[in-house]
Amino acid sequence: MKLMAYDMSRPLKFIQSGHFSSGIGWQHLPSTRKADRILVGTKNAISLEVMGEPVTLSAGNALCVFPGESMVGTSPTTQNAEFTWLHFVNQSPLSQIETYPQDFKQSTSLILPRVFKFNDPNRILALTAQLLDATHTSENNLVSANYFVSFFISELAQDYFQGIHQSNYDEGIVNRVKEWIRANINTDLKVKDIASQFNMNKDYMARLFKRVTGTTIKTYINQSKINLARYLLLTSDLSVAEIAQRCFFYDYKYFFRLFKKETSLTPLKYRNTFTNTFLNNPNVDPGYDVGKVVALLEKGIKKSTLY
Repeated sequence: MKLMAYDMSRPLKFIQSGHFSSGIGWQHLPSTRKADRILVGTKNAISLEVMGEPVTLSAGNALCVFPGESMVGTSPTTQNAEFTWLHFVNQSPLSQIETYPQDFKQSTSLILPRVFKFNDPNRILALTAQLLDATHTSENNLVSANYFVSFFISELAQDYFQGIHQSNYDEGIVNRVKEWIRANINTDLKVKDIASQFNMNKDYMARLFKRVTGTTIKTYINQSKINLARYLLLTSDLSVAEIAQRCFFYDYKYFFRLFKKETSLTPLKYRNTFTNTFLNNPNVDPGYDVGKVVALLEKGIKKSTLY
């Protein structure tokens, strides 16, 4: 498969963009342009030929047509197909490579193939809609359009990179899930709600989380809730029962057992072991990592010096 490496030391130059709806029986006319072309499939499929190579542009796929290349439809559409198109000029050197370098890191350059399927289609399709809005509202500000197009192409390249480095992609998803749990730890977290937040199947997310972290997502949530309980024990005068409820443990005995398992201490023994207590501030700001703050509080560092 053909791959092109873009030098991104200068922003890409925006030419045109638009969204096309084919209707049934439409076939792409022969076309050759000096500019780069990116087609993002948004509905059904279109049969094409690029430089004599048959390709199919499907929903959730990107097709790259590089400068000077010819493209033509090979058969009429049998369903209404739609795609977003973008024309731009690379203002720095563009080079063809045969294989994706194993040690490649996207910094001042990026790599795009002829055609690829999105790993995170919802995100890329949302960016595609933003691309149309940004380029059509920036007609009198080409600098803004150029930089948005550069950002969009960079995100396409990153999505492709994640696709061929699936383990890194999976780790990225899990890190986002963990961060979302951290930011929402003072709510009643349920696995199905977290999965819905990320548009994922609950069972698939649970398997993915276990494969990447070695622990279940329920265990991670409970550990995060215990961290919150530790924080409240060290920074408030709430009773242990109130803290259990605030951390959404509805079974006090289960909370007690889990807390002792995680800390080797009962909640009251834990509170009495450390000196930084009864500061009358039971609110938790999700803007910081509770677990890290607790570790510092346990060392006797004053809470007032942490924020």
